[in-house]
Amino acid sequence: MAIGALMTHFYLAKGEPLWPVVAMAVLLLPWTVATGIINGATRGLLELREHVLDERQRAERSRVLARAHRMTTLLLAAAAVALLITGGVDGNAPKAYAAPLLIAVLVVHWVMPLWVAGLRAEDEPADDETLEAAAPGR
Repeated sequence: MAIGALMTHFYLAKGEPLWPVVAMAVLLLPWTVATGIINGATRGLLELREHVLDERQRAERSRVLARAHRMTTLLLAAAAVALLITGGVDGNAPKAYAAPLLIAVLVVHWVMPLWVAGLRAEDEPADDETLEAAAPGR
């Protein structure tokens, strides 16, 4: 999100220093590592093809996508209201902030399913064989 906003700011700003490019490069590595960790925690729930997933995983993917869609819809509405309020207070639309804000919201829309899946990630259900071996009295 911040990377898209910084790229847009750097593109639109005339005569600005190179700090946005440096900040973008510094933020890119932790962003990539965090995304990889979340992908690992969700065991590829959003990356695997539909036919590879079992029923439980398909249901979880549907729940994750539905919740992410609702959250993104609220975020888009909040961004639109913030731009309208800022434009109403200033008397004109805040053009300098519109592009970075919309790019940031687009990036959040793109990764929201991954974040929701990461927050909802649970351990895999135990196998029947593992449960039988752990049962006392056998």
